[in-house]
Order: sequence, then C-alpha cells, then structure tokens
Amino acid sequence: MKTSVDIGWLRINATPLIKELQNTVSQWIDKYTGFLLDNTTREIANIEAFIAEVTDGILVLPKSADKIQDKELLMRVMTHLRDVKMIKDRTHAEVEPMKQTVMLLKRHQLKMDEDYLVKLENSKTALVEISEKALGPVKEAILPLQNKEANNIKDRLRKFDIKVGEYRQEF
Repeated sequence: MKTSVDIGWLRINATPLIKELQNTVSQWIDKYTGFLLDNTTREIANIEAFIAEVTDGILVLPKSADKIQDKELLMRVMTHLRDVKMIKDRTHAEVEPMKQTVMLLKRHQLKMDEDYLVKLENSKTALVEISEKALGPVKEAILPLQNKEANNIKDRLRKFDIKVGEYRQEF
C-alpha cells in the first residue's frame, strides 16, 4: 500500500493506518501464538503430573485385602490402573499434534524457555514405560487380591439381599 495517495484535491496519508494495522496484526499473532504455547505447556505439564501420580500410586502394592488400609491401597492402585488404561491411547494420539504445534511455533521464531520437543518425547517415553509397568506386572500382582475383594463384595451383596428379603417378609 502506498503511504500517500492523491485523490483529486485531497491527499490521503495512510502511514498511521498502516502502523495501526501492523500493531493490531502483531497483537493478534502474539495472542494466538501465546495461546498455542500456553496450551501446549499446560498439556505437557498435565502429562508429567499424571505420570508422577501413577508412578507414586503403583509404587506400593497391597499385601492382602483383609485390612482396611490394604483395601484402600488396593482401590487406589486399581484407580491408577483404570486411569492409565483410559488415558494412554488418547494421550499418545495428542503427542503428534503437540509436536507439530511446537514446530510451528519454532518456525515463527517464538521465544521458548525450554525445548518442548525433548520434553514431549521424554513424556511420551515415560508414559509408555509406566503404562507397560502398570498394565503388566502391577496388574498381575494385584489380580488375586482384586478377585478376592470381588468375591467379598459379592458375598456382602448376597447377605444384604437376604436381609432385604427377610425385611420384606416381616413387613
């Protein structure tokens, strides 16, 4: 765009308009790239927090399902196994788009504090390792306790059903 244009007797200076347009475009670019960077870093932090939580959660396994503390520990370990099973595939699918986002931000020379590609690869590897550990040896270790607890719950349910039947008989 020319900086000044003559239309008949009127001279139009477009410099302020051009500067304001450049300023507005720069603000939108910064807002968009800032959002992409914030979103990506937040997702990476969520993955790392999830890995740390699961790692700590499956570190100690219950010995039996008889004590209340062991039952609670078994339930926590089973919760972590469920979370890993539900989240691992979706998270693996999200890693590649996050990589592409980081590459796009690098192409546009956005200043980044850390190398997020390395963090993404490390997180992906750690997630694979923890999911293999959780869904392999840990699941096998708690399977007998899980079956025993399932049988205990079924027995309690049968007893409750009998009590309800007796109550209905009395009523």
